[in-house]
Amino acid sequence: MDRNPYTPPQAETEISLSPKVAPRPIAVWLLIAMLLAVVLLFIVGIVQIVWVVMGNWSDVRSAGSLVVPLMWRLAVLAILLAAAFSAYARHRWSRWFGVALIVAFASFSIFRHDTTYYANSAARAGGHIGRFVFIPLIFAWWAYALAFSSKAKRYFQKPSPDAA
Repeated sequence: MDRNPYTPPQAETEISLSPKVAPRPIAVWLLIAMLLAVVLLFIVGIVQIVWVVMGNWSDVRSAGSLVVPLMWRLAVLAILLAAAFSAYARHRWSRWFGVALIVAFASFSIFRHDTTYYANSAARAGGHIGRFVFIPLIFAWWAYALAFSSKAKRYFQKPSPDAA
């Protein structure tokens, strides 16, 4: 069929009520992946603790001494899952909680006791440069990209209803 050249073009008349949202930055995906990895490690640790306790139940003197460490681990597990979900759901507080987690993780990696054996002084110097220069720079970039970049600010802001 031939198209009539005098007809007006088809205009989009459908109005979307859902606001346009910014895409999720890679820093948020990295935070969610890190949180889920830590959650997985906590789950494995909890299962191992329960497995050892059940295997040695006759040696347990007080069930109360087992409940406190288990409840502590379950509480941390719930907090980490809530943080991962809130980062996925664009909650404003997850931006700052994510920065706090990144700072805590960076502090742990910098200030932990180093048990690495180095073959010579050059290897030791390289290890220290990596540990005290490159790793903090990577964590600083991650914190900037998660909380202070323009993509992150758009991602974590509440979408306006008239942004359709």
